[in-house]
Amino acid sequence: MSAMLLSLLALFVSGFFIYISHGLINVLLPLRLNFEQVNTGNIGLIMSMFSVGLLLGGVFTRRIMSRVGHIRMYTASAALAAISILVCFLWFNEWVWAIMRILMGFCIAATNIVSDGWLSERSTSETRSRILATNQIVVLLSMFLGSFVVNLADVTHATLYIIAGLLLCGGVVPIAISKATAPQVEDTVPMPLLQLVRTSPVGATAVLVCGFILSSLFSMLSVYADSKGISGINLSLLVGAAIIGGVALQFPIGYFADRFERRKVILYTVLFSIVCTLAIPAILELDFFIPALVLISISSGIVSSLYPLGISETFDRLQQNQMSGAIGAIIIIYAAGGIIGPYIIGLIMEYVGIDFFFIALGLIQLAFALFVIYRSKVRESIPVEEQEAFVAQGAAMGWVSSELDPRTEYVDHSTLSHEVEIAVDIAQLQPQLALKMVSILARSYPEQILDFAKALANIEGIDISELYQRLLKFHPNHKHELIETIITNASGSTSEFIAQVFDEADYEDLPELTAMITNADPEHSLEIFEAAAETVVEEHPETVMDIAEAYVTTATTNLEEMRYADRLAEEGELEQTIHSVVDYISEKTPEHAEDIESVIPDTLWNKDDEVEESETDREKKD
Repeated sequence: MSAMLLSLLALFVSGFFIYISHGLINVLLPLRLNFEQVNTGNIGLIMSMFSVGLLLGGVFTRRIMSRVGHIRMYTASAALAAISILVCFLWFNEWVWAIMRILMGFCIAATNIVSDGWLSERSTSETRSRILATNQIVVLLSMFLGSFVVNLADVTHATLYIIAGLLLCGGVVPIAISKATAPQVEDTVPMPLLQLVRTSPVGATAVLVCGFILSSLFSMLSVYADSKGISGINLSLLVGAAIIGGVALQFPIGYFADRFERRKVILYTVLFSIVCTLAIPAILELDFFIPALVLISISSGIVSSLYPLGISETFDRLQQNQMSGAIGAIIIIYAAGGIIGPYIIGLIMEYVGIDFFFIALGLIQLAFALFVIYRSKVRESIPVEEQEAFVAQGAAMGWVSSELDPRTEYVDHSTLSHEVEIAVDIAQLQPQLALKMVSILARSYPEQILDFAKALANIEGIDISELYQRLLKFHPNHKHELIETIITNASGSTSEFIAQVFDEADYEDLPELTAMITNADPEHSLEIFEAAAETVVEEHPETVMDIAEAYVTTATTNLEEMRYADRLAEEGELEQTIHSVVDYISEKTPEHAEDIESVIPDTLWNKDDEVEESETDREKKD
């Protein structure tokens, strides 16, 4: 693992420089706007434009990246971000600054997406959670340090703007001189927002509230502190405490979120945050600065945790193959909160009073707490043992990729060996020639036979039956593994290949073989069972029972091991398949019908009967 992290050192160093600049800019710009006596409503509006750019970056970055490449996209984004902060010094105009904030948001989103692509390519299913955690620690630590750089010069002087620009440009150097290869660009279509909100209202609202409050806090805290005479190192400590709290509190909150009902954890932590938020102004008035730092760190930490809590609450109710699309919709919701939050809070500070900054943030949290209470009454919570694992994610980063989230489906980004690439290149032009070529390559490189099977089975025009026969000659001791690899990765129909496998197999091996193949291709499990059964139903009818029992046992075991949402989605379909299996046995080998019924779990076999009985009971009562 240490070697893996060292190989990513250039990416981490690059992100470190870029986010020091980002942390500096987040303090520098509102202080300069406040110094120029821009009203707080306009300050909030200008600062909120960052989230507009963030949203645009999320939508368009992958499309641009597919044309120009990762390194060009990364360097161009860092350069444009440097230009935007320098323009802010050269041309003080509220409209210009708003446009530059959009550009900054776009560039930060773009650099995040590019770096996440590289990190994902280097990660495995076992290491990606650690890589995600390391990346977030680097980013948030650099933002914390960036908030102190503002003390090096006056906000009206060119020094700080030049430093910010230099840091952004310096962040390009580690990437430009590294040997990073361009990973494959995959654009995930976001889940429709309405579908996400209907699936998990509390999860979606938690993310919205997090974006609203966190963006408001980072955008307007400097303005509030400046109005209270807090400046210099003390102001940096105040902003830094908000950033560090977002990291430190996610771990204890995550601990409780995995062991108690999640919506209760959300409710109780938000209620505690409300108390802390409302107490901050009073503590500052009493000149108790260190307790104020603790309170703002707690409040910010709880609010930051709403982002991963909202994702976990949403994931609890989604199938795993929906998660990547849901992340896209979640980021849109977060950005929407970031757009409206600073502007609304800025207007409240302008028209109601600057002292209402923390009061307004507290009231937003109170409204969310009441919504959580309402939802808890109208919808039952998922059992604690069925809840999705909490994964700490830094909402302050502005963008979190689904590719590094260990709960999403893992996509293997490992590169092909030179030998496999040769076979793939030939197969894309001459599939039949590639099959002859693979025999030669498999003889020379037997350790790569499964890699050949995985890569070539996915190419249109390849005869997977012939591919299997050619590779089996060099891999006879791993027959089942080779069959599973080909079926899992085949691009077209596998029915003929499966029929061939069953015809060639000994009838004693069919139960195990059927269970293995249905695992590899669960969508066609009934057709696979029938194909296996037809092979032996005339000569060995008793084997049909063994095949059915192996299939049912394996399928129900897999169902029990599934995530809660996946199990709910698959349970009905599996029940129908099992009923079809029983019908088949009742027709072909009726003497075994009662035997197969005895191995089916009651939860699957008696469900329809229970529904019918309950309906009959209602009719009698009526």
